[in-house]
Amino acid sequence: MAARTKSEVRVAILFGILQQLLTTRQNKLFANLSITSSQFGLLLHFTHNPTRSWLVSELANVMEMNQPGITKVVTQLVDKGLILATPDTSDRRKKHLKITEKGLKICSITLNLFEPDIQNIYSSFANDELSELERHLEKLMAWLDNNRGDIKGL
Repeated sequence: MAARTKSEVRVAILFGILQQLLTTRQNKLFANLSITSSQFGLLLHFTHNPTRSWLVSELANVMEMNQPGITKVVTQLVDKGLILATPDTSDRRKKHLKITEKGLKICSITLNLFEPDIQNIYSSFANDELSELERHLEKLMAWLDNNRGDIKGL
């Protein structure tokens, strides 16, 4: 089991390094755009099902952010016309949030702007290697998504 633990630690270290490198790269890519990486991340969430509306509390839960943080990003996106906030009919304190056509367009444009860099990053991978990486990352993402509160050692 020691060899596996050593590999697990190495993978954790690699993910930490990758996270730092990708965050720095992402910050450079967003430096000249009209939206921030936080705003883009929230907008991307809406694109998975553009007809669905969300409450701030639901977004805070799925994005794993606190409500004041989500509220700040939502307010910025509403001010830019990228998200529409409609008051709830029974509780005016609640707002139903939906991505607008403008928000969908900004997401599409942003992804297109990043496409050359994405292609450059993965250019050294053969198609089968990239498919294998994708399968492993999907597996890891599913586990993390299904075990959000299951943190050992803290």
